[in-house]
Amino acid sequence: MTKEKSKRLTTVDIVLMAILAIVNGVAMTYLAMLNQMLTAIGGPILTSITLGLFTISGVLAAYIIRKPGAAFFTLTLAGVVQILSGNPNGLISITAAITDGLGAELGYLLFRYKRWDWLSTALSGLFAVPVWFVIASFWFGYYKWGWVVLIIAFGVRCVSGIILSGWLSKAIGDLLEKTDILKGFKIAKDRKAGRVNTIDPNYRA
Repeated sequence: MTKEKSKRLTTVDIVLMAILAIVNGVAMTYLAMLNQMLTAIGGPILTSITLGLFTISGVLAAYIIRKPGAAFFTLTLAGVVQILSGNPNGLISITAAITDGLGAELGYLLFRYKRWDWLSTALSGLFAVPVWFVIASFWFGYYKWGWVVLIIAFGVRCVSGIILSGWLSKAIGDLLEKTDILKGFKIAKDRKAGRVNTIDPNYRA
């Protein structure tokens, strides 16, 4: 198999992405309803606590599949599922999904898709935060709360992205891999080759 072909998404990859996107998309529709209540109670700071969960499907898909585009396409599809499942935020959900997907993809792109550890997953979850936060600040009127609240809310979202999206994805991916249900994916091949949760030997910074 050539290097280019090994980077292409296979049918099995796409099926996994679709499953994760559907599960995450439906779950996030209900979480969006909860977030509306959290916003009413504690503004943008309280609602930011759970934001990492919105991007977990993309970060997890990429961690398992380990190919370019996995995070972006999974999160974009999850955004479509959110709309179809009645997300109270409506069409803006797809904008969030696309920007989150691009950010999550960047976290792995920085290492040219050759580093799969706590750092790369943390960055993937973290980078999913900034662009959508700026859009959401205007779309949902968070800016009206003032700069101090916005800065705290952004910090909370960054922590949520790192922990609930990045590190939780890694923990779930590692757990699933140990059950041998991910035999056809790159994560299992890396473990078999002795590259478990580490840096690809071909990686050069």
